Amino acid sequence: MRVLSSLIGLGLALLAAPAYAQPTPPVSVTGGQISGADNGEVRTFLGVPFAAPPVGDLRWRPPQPVVPWTGVKETRAFSPVCRQTAAWITNPQSEDCLYLNIWAPETTEKLPVIVWIHGGGYFGGTGAQPLYDGTNLSKRGVIVVTINYRLGIFGFLATPELSAESPAHASGNQGIEDQIAALQWVKANIAAFGGDPDRVTIMGESAGANSVAVLVASPAAKGLFQRAIAESGNYSVPLDASENTHFDRQTAEAEGADFLKAQGAADLTDLRRMDADTLIRQKWAPRVIVDGHVLREDMTTTYRHHRQNNVPILVGWNTDEGKDLAPEILGTGDFTAANHKALITKLLGHAPSDAVLAAYPGATDAQAHASINKLTSDWWGWRMWYWTSLQTKDGRQKPYLYYFVHSPAEPATPCGYGCLAGHGAEIPFVFDQLDQDPRVWGADDRQLADRLATYWTNFARTGDPNGASRPQWPAFDGSDTSVLRIGTDEEIKRRGVLPDFTLFSTP
Repeated sequence: MRVLSSLIGLGLALLAAPAYAQPTPPVSVTGGQISGADNGEVRTFLGVPFAAPPVGDLRWRPPQPVVPWTGVKETRAFSPVCRQTAAWITNPQSEDCLYLNIWAPETTEKLPVIVWIHGGGYFGGTGAQPLYDGTNLSKRGVIVVTINYRLGIFGFLATPELSAESPAHASGNQGIEDQIAALQWVKANIAAFGGDPDRVTIMGESAGANSVAVLVASPAAKGLFQRAIAESGNYSVPLDASENTHFDRQTAEAEGADFLKAQGAADLTDLRRMDADTLIRQKWAPRVIVDGHVLREDMTTTYRHHRQNNVPILVGWNTDEGKDLAPEILGTGDFTAANHKALITKLLGHAPSDAVLAAYPGATDAQAHASINKLTSDWWGWRMWYWTSLQTKDGRQKPYLYYFVHSPAEPATPCGYGCLAGHGAEIPFVFDQLDQDPRVWGADDRQLADRLATYWTNFARTGDPNGASRPQWPAFDGSDTSVLRIGTDEEIKRRGVLPDFTLFSTP
C-alpha cells in the first residue's frame, strides 16, 4: 500500500548544521570517533553510519556491522537519501544510505530518547526532512534520533534464494531489519550522547507508524525500546482474514522470483550486478510480510494472544486522512456515483453491507466523493482504534488513543498534504516545528504545538503523556470518552464525534 506521509507543499530541501555552530568534541561510537555541531543549546550529529553500506554483494542482505574508520569523522551534513521513487524527494540518492541523525541537549544526564521512523509508503521519504528536525523537542530534555532505511525494491524483496542465504532463513523485510539495526546502534551508543538506552521510544507516522506496530510485534526487536508512538498508520494488523494473504511469505517469495525472471536474471548474482537506476524503474509494491524472523505470525494473532513486546503505546489518527489517502489507496480520484460501490469494495476488501452504504451514500457524484473521503478516514482510524483495543485487552501496559481534529489556517500557496486535519497534519505540531511552514499560525496553533510536544515528550520520559498539560489524557479503555480529541474547543464540538466503528468487521 503506497501511503504518502510527507507534507509535499512545505519545501523539502534537506537541512544541514547551522554555519555558526562549533564542532563538538569527538564522541566514540561503533566504528570510530565522530564530531558534530554545537550551537550552544543543542548538539547535532548528522549522517552517522549505523550499518555497512548495503551495496554490491550486500544488496538485499540483512544489515551488516558498521565499517570502522580512522581519525574523527565529521557528521555535520545529512547522508544521501535511500534510493526511491518518491517525487517529493529531490535530494541526492544512494544505496549507501544507512545513516542516522541525532539532536542532543547540552546536558549529559541520562535522557529519554525518541527514535523517529519516517513514512512514505515504504517507497519514499528520509529521516532528514525539515519537519523532522529534532531541535525543539531536544530543548525539552529528550534526545531525538531520525533514521534512514532501505525502501522499495531494495528494502522489501523476498525470493527463495534470498531466504536460503539469510542466517535467519528469511527475506522481504530488509527495511524493517535496517530499523532494528538502527535501534541496536542506539542501545549500544546513545549513552555517549547523554541518552538512556533503557528509555527509548520508537515513533513514526504513516509507514513509519506501521513500522512501529511491526516492531512492537517483532521478537527480533525485543528489548530495544520501552515505549511506542504511532501516528496514522497501521496496515499490517489484518482487520479481516482475507488480508492475511497480503503478508504471506510464500506469496512474496513467488512474486520476487517472478521479478528476478522479468529482469532476465538467472540468479541473485545477476540481479546484484544490475544498476540501481534500472532496478528502481521496475514496478514494485513494497510491504511488510510474515517472514518467520521479523514477524512469526500475522500481527492480529500476536496482539490478540499478547505475544507482542510489553511496552505502552500512544497512537491515533486525523479527521481528514481520506482527503490525501483515498486517491493513493484506491489508485484513482474518480469518486463518482457510478463506481461508488466498487470503490468501497476495493477499500474494505469485501462487498459493503447495507449499513455501510447507508452511512456513506453515493447517490450523486458530489455525495460519492465526500463519502469516499470520509469512509477512507474512518477506515484508517478504525485500524488504529482496533490495534489499541487489542492492546487494552492485554492489560499489561496502558495504551493512549487520540483523534486529531485541528485544521490549521490554509497557506497562501495551494496546499496538498497537511491541510485540514489531513494525513501528516499533526507532524509539525508534534515536533514543534510550525515555522518550517511559512503559513500564518495563530495563537491556537502555537498553544497546540506546545501541548502536543509536551504530551509526546512526557510519554517518552515516563510512558504516560500526562503532566502539567491540560486536558488530562485518560488511558484508553474502549470507551469514546477515553479517546483524546486534539483541537480547539470549537473544533472538538464540531468535528470530534468518533466514526461508528461497529460498521466494520473484525477477524
